[in-house]
Amino acid sequence: MDGAAVALVLVLKVGLFFVLASAVLISNSKLTAANDHGGRKLAQEIPGFISIDCGSNEDYIEEATGISYVTDKGLIDTRVTEIASPNLAAGNIQPLRNLRSFPQGKRNCYSLRPDQGKNNKFLIRARFLYGNYDGKNQDPEFDLYLGVNKWTTVKNTDGKNYEIIHLLSTDYIDVCLVNTGQGVPFISALELRRLNNSIYPITAGGSACPKGFW
Repeated sequence: MDGAAVALVLVLKVGLFFVLASAVLISNSKLTAANDHGGRKLAQEIPGFISIDCGSNEDYIEEATGISYVTDKGLIDTRVTEIASPNLAAGNIQPLRNLRSFPQGKRNCYSLRPDQGKNNKFLIRARFLYGNYDGKNQDPEFDLYLGVNKWTTVKNTDGKNYEIIHLLSTDYIDVCLVNTGQGVPFISALELRRLNNSIYPITAGGSACPKGFW
């Protein structure tokens, strides 16, 4: 083998090494981001982005969207894991195939600490798929709160998303489900997305409901 051929082989080997090393680093980075909850503060693959599958037993990457979801284990204590009816859950993305229900207590909250939370705007999305998990064939009705402030009343829970833009005044946000006596509250997924502060106007109460997201 002449000198030029040897040099080409070396270049190819070095190139392959860097490709493999980069793949390992990216894989490890994603694994760390998905699994390191750090107490009540979730590590985020993309700063300011949190995606929680409420009811999942493990972290995963959703195949249809490529979004990394983490389990809600360690984020809330009072909970019951349920599975939506397979017939009703079919065709939905993975975060909507199971859920957390809260038959105990009037108020149950997820306390989240996104990176660079204070003084930044976030799109907060709560996702619900009732799926007749309890066999009653009756959608529950309950309230959603951000801290002590009422966000909305959840009425339609078969594949419904509720979204709000909120300016965080602290490093954390409590998203609470409140039992109003009209069925057991539950949630399928909870997502936070940090926004550009200059894009959306915020009301005096610190929140705004984005049009067209409902």
